[in-house]
Amino acid sequence: MDTLLSALPQAKEPAVGAFTAFELSDRSFKLFRMPSSSRAYPKPLEEKAAVYRTMFEELHIHSIM
Repeated sequence: MDTLLSALPQAKEPAVGAFTAFELSDRSFKLFRMPSSSRAYPKPLEEKAAVYRTMFEELHIHSIM
């Protein structure tokens, strides 16, 4: 995340499961920070799924099922 943020100085670091909005070249973007998939930072699958669900809803990406 640090490397990406150094290239986007106008973007603030989001909390895990959240996003930060910023503009670049007259376009609006949302930078999401998702939970780690590493075994070193275990989280229950249901908790990770809830974070992804929130992101998809924010982006208006809905399941077809």
